[in-house]
Amino acid sequence: MRKSLLLSALLLSSLAHAGGAQGGQAGQGQVERVTTTLNFGDFQSQAEWTYPQGKSGKLPAVLLIHGSTPADMNFTMLGQDGKVKSAIFKDLADAFATQGIATLRYNKHYVSGPGQVDYQSFYTKADLNLFLKDAEVAFRGVEQNPRVDPKKIFVYGWSEGSTVAAALVARHLEVAGLIVQGPVVLPWRQLFEAQFNDVQLPYLRSVVGGALTNADFAKLLAGKGGLVAKSAASYFTDPVQARQGKYVINPLLDTNKDGKLEVDSEVVPGVEAVLDYAFTPQGFFSIYAPGRALPSVTEQAPNLKVPVLVLQGANDANTPAKYLSTLEQAFKAAGREATIKVYPGLGHSLGPAASPIDDDFRPIAAQPMRDAANWIKTH
Repeated sequence: MRKSLLLSALLLSSLAHAGGAQGGQAGQGQVERVTTTLNFGDFQSQAEWTYPQGKSGKLPAVLLIHGSTPADMNFTMLGQDGKVKSAIFKDLADAFATQGIATLRYNKHYVSGPGQVDYQSFYTKADLNLFLKDAEVAFRGVEQNPRVDPKKIFVYGWSEGSTVAAALVARHLEVAGLIVQGPVVLPWRQLFEAQFNDVQLPYLRSVVGGALTNADFAKLLAGKGGLVAKSAASYFTDPVQARQGKYVINPLLDTNKDGKLEVDSEVVPGVEAVLDYAFTPQGFFSIYAPGRALPSVTEQAPNLKVPVLVLQGANDANTPAKYLSTLEQAFKAAGREATIKVYPGLGHSLGPAASPIDDDFRPIAAQPMRDAANWIKTH
């Protein structure tokens, strides 16, 4: 999710270089890769088909739709040491190929590769409606592929992409099924409030105690927390100083002018003001403001007339599992078919996470990939 320059620095450190995922990869002899290009109008997106090696006949196929951030087709994430932390879309493509399933994945609009981004365009021109248009282009590419069975096309959306995938599927009744991973089930503003209350605030308290000082920003970034937990720091930086690479508390939130932010009396109430600004046209969550965002999957549930598989990590920090019941209730109220799988000990990437605070985009575990492949084959 987008935040301030401090969070942007965190995200950039995770999206710098290409590379294969660690663990869960298919052997090179088991898959066939074919590069292609998708025409997104003002941007030509590099994309890749992954096929099962030597498989004859028309194939079931999956279109993979990214989560937030300027993601490449693999959804490459790097650790602070610069090494590849995960690349779950590549892992999914490889795993599906070994099960006889083709996939198409593509670079997000204005993204040419890991860390290769037109940031000015991405952060000023791109929004969820644009990503939906891009997904339409990609979907037509899947339908027109002569190697694909047009009656066995599935759409897979992760996080932010779950809202894009749901909107796409609602338009295409010919889709065989929808898979959403870590779906957005709350309205956008409520989602970021939930992230703060459930993940960021507990992490902040564990590191700084009762007050946040200028020296604490380094501690927050070096602490034992995942990307969402650490991004709590981005809410409270002075934006002017952050542009110069210096991270100090925002003086506008320091209501008693003592040079630090009291967690209970300044940090907690200050978050509402930060989010108010974040959803303005100039704010870092403007992409999720009314008119630029798509509705949550919960709000879109009545429009989903195809089978749905939900994959949810119990320790997901981005889209906390405790709110998944709202989506379950929406499916039941709409009379829709949905299979919901919650994985203990897994996070937003469906990789290992000891807790939501620890959730840090580790490589996707084998079981969710097996479950998704088996679900595809039975639908």
